[in-house]
Amino acid sequence: MSIRRPIRLLDSVTINQIAAGEVIESAVSVVKELVENSLDAGATEIEIETLGGGQGLIVVKDNGCGMTFEDIMLALQRHATSKIGEFADVFSLNSFGFRGEALPAIASICKMEVLSSTAIGQGIRCVVHGGDLLETKPSPRQQGTTIAIDSLFYNVPVRKGFQKSSHVDRLGIRRLLENCILACENVAWSWLSERQQEFSISKHQSLCERIAFVMGESFMKEALPLSYENGDIRIVGYLGNPNFHRPTRQGQRIFINDRPVESMWISKKITESYGLLLPSQRHPVFIVKLYLPSHWCDFNVHPQKTEVRILKEDILGDQLTMAISDVLACSSQIVEPKGLEGISLPSVRFFDSTVPEEDNMSQELPFSRICDYQNKVPFANICAKEPIQDKQITWISSSEVQFLAAIGKVILAEDSEGVHVVFTEAARKHLFYLSLTKQLNITRNSQMFLSPICLEVTREEAVLLATYLHDFANMGIDLSQIGPCTFSIESAPAFIEENELKSWIFSLVSESKEAFKAKELVSLMQVALTKTLFGKANRNFDRSWLAILWNMGKPKKAFDGTQICRLVLEADFIKE
Repeated sequence: MSIRRPIRLLDSVTINQIAAGEVIESAVSVVKELVENSLDAGATEIEIETLGGGQGLIVVKDNGCGMTFEDIMLALQRHATSKIGEFADVFSLNSFGFRGEALPAIASICKMEVLSSTAIGQGIRCVVHGGDLLETKPSPRQQGTTIAIDSLFYNVPVRKGFQKSSHVDRLGIRRLLENCILACENVAWSWLSERQQEFSISKHQSLCERIAFVMGESFMKEALPLSYENGDIRIVGYLGNPNFHRPTRQGQRIFINDRPVESMWISKKITESYGLLLPSQRHPVFIVKLYLPSHWCDFNVHPQKTEVRILKEDILGDQLTMAISDVLACSSQIVEPKGLEGISLPSVRFFDSTVPEEDNMSQELPFSRICDYQNKVPFANICAKEPIQDKQITWISSSEVQFLAAIGKVILAEDSEGVHVVFTEAARKHLFYLSLTKQLNITRNSQMFLSPICLEVTREEAVLLATYLHDFANMGIDLSQIGPCTFSIESAPAFIEENELKSWIFSLVSESKEAFKAKELVSLMQVALTKTLFGKANRNFDRSWLAILWNMGKPKKAFDGTQICRLVLEADFIKE
């Protein structure tokens, strides 16, 4: 039986700690709130220092307007703010913060030190532990504010236990600050992580230079400038060339009134504008800034203010589609629509291996005649008289397989059991996966590229790739870093093409926001491979790989459940 407890008011520390659960999820949230306070204070130079991904130490220093002792005392109380005076002001915001919750919430779950000075006042230093003010004293400082956060979540061990690794927080802080670099063009930024300079951006650097730094020079070289204005709506930014796409939306940056936001609706509108210019299940890379009337936007949706409601979505949607479509239509870099690949009917190609290889001629037949042809000519007479062998394969059984024909996206092969259809895309993907996981017991299954593959990535992706070069080496991929955002691939398993390899690495990086763990690596590779489009043309399939499949016992399905091969039955040729 439960014991009835009296209703009572919570103390201010408990209230702030509960509020911190909504506002402060991690060290990334702390950096975000402190940086936004600096921007709202009019700072033009902001320096950030972190240790342990922010879990050990966070220091944010600015040259903003500064605070007096009275200001600091008020700022440490809930719902004290200089941003709004009444609720109606929420719909005409020109600031990042407005709730007045962040600083007291942060102060209640860490050891905080605040040092601030106004243009005319004397500097003041305040020490706060767990929401309790321990010390205040005068301290000299130029105009601006420095806030140091130590021992984050030290007094809420349950919340501390739910924190992710410092590596994940570092990546989160990087993406946050990259958004700040793009959003606030007239602000200088500096970040010191683990006592090493991550970057230093001058306030005089242009938007183009900042985009090249964040998104990569390869993106900027082929980016399509976007500039559109109609009435109350202004849209600017840069769109990725249709050839520059990713398996996820990680390469998309959206800003509304210079505030970074997450909007699936805007992302889908832009992606739909690309239409068939993008391959299936791929996403464009872009940076788009929308400038809308303040009363159109409601940022009071989520405590972290990364979501937004837009008052006139239908109008904005039409204007956004028109702006994107005009840029893509006018660009001279437009390529043939990727979505139309493979629409033409496939053809059948037969080879007679009795003719020397250099004189081997092929005969193409329309797909509709395959049934008639097979009735006239036995498959056994069409195929090579000698089994195709490859010196790289070590036979461990007496199974034999012979290549028969290439039909569009499949291959026909024959053994003692009959004729089999091999789906080349699924087969190559499965062989590549087995090669990565060291399950293929064959020699020389790697390929050396004549010219190393150059991989241009963003700063965030470069940090992740550089950390796990050893893991790629263990998978048989010779990946090395040759520049801040440039990597070189010398060799890889033989079952994958260059563009497929690059696409798979991008997909793997997108899936691996947390540190690689041995037990998670296999599942990460599976997910990334499932999202990677492998070429379906049978020209990408080496006929010698049939021997590998048959030596494995003719697997019917790949690791992801897709069909690799099946036996052709007489019923397949009987018309109902």
